[in-house]
Amino acid sequence: MFSSLERCSEHWASDPEAARCSLSAAVSLVLRLVGREPDPAKNRDHVLLMVLAERRLANGLPANLEALLQDITCSPIDKVGALPIDSFIPKTERKALAAALNSLLASPNFANWRQGTSIDLEAWFTPRNGRVPGVIVSVAHLDDEERALVLGVIMEELLTWVRGLSGTQRLRALVVFDEVYGFLPPHPANPPAKRPLVALMKQARAFGVGIVLATQNPMDLDYRALGNAGICCIGRLQTDADGARVLDGMAGSGNGKCSKSSDLGDIVKRLSPRWFLMRDAHSEDGLILLHPRWTMSYMRGPMTRLEIRRARERVRWGES
Repeated sequence: MFSSLERCSEHWASDPEAARCSLSAAVSLVLRLVGREPDPAKNRDHVLLMVLAERRLANGLPANLEALLQDITCSPIDKVGALPIDSFIPKTERKALAAALNSLLASPNFANWRQGTSIDLEAWFTPRNGRVPGVIVSVAHLDDEERALVLGVIMEELLTWVRGLSGTQRLRALVVFDEVYGFLPPHPANPPAKRPLVALMKQARAFGVGIVLATQNPMDLDYRALGNAGICCIGRLQTDADGARVLDGMAGSGNGKCSKSSDLGDIVKRLSPRWFLMRDAHSEDGLILLHPRWTMSYMRGPMTRLEIRRARERVRWGES
């Protein structure tokens, strides 16, 4: 989960802005784990860790927590911005930050955050035995703030990887984000995953990466994301407010038979289960009704962490 700190990404040479965003997301997660404000715009601890970590990474050195602890206690820099480092953060406060990070390192619970698959998108999407693997990221066991920060880290890494690709008209990868409620809210809310998600909705298709978002709460979606969706599939909406939010954006894009928001609202209210009103921005047919074919799947419900671990082991050893 802390790949941006523990390995020097090649993007520091090719795309430092993207690498910096990934690093900021990882630093925010670290500060959240020690109970400090993770906001990069408000917290001095965040600024200090960013400056120290970027200095190391720009020189090809790892910026893991052990290394950052040394830099915090024995600072290799004299200034942060225009201020002397002791004026920016007094030595006593830096010692308190170092003590908090050391307690985190020593905590057995922190070991879980450093185990598992590294966030290396290039490796995730590399074919194995001629087949591209499907990667599932589950954050169900985390609390709301940890969930937001972890997904922010992953989305920033994804955006960095996408921007390093060449342009193509073919689909390279498909990113599916189920239950996006709370991660892409309207202005002024700005959770960590929102910035990279909006950027991916705008840019990823040019690099052959598709983005699929699913939600039962369309009122919670940022209008910029809705505006950049090439295909929208609307099922039965439970409230009039949800209908007004979504259908106003779809009105006028139909084929002339159902282009008014009121007409679309009537259609949506009468939709049967598994029927959708679909808008394809690239189709001359405009708005159409869609009825997907039946599929068989075993929906057994949420998996425990032990079950997820067992499933990973079975996949690793090639079992069905």
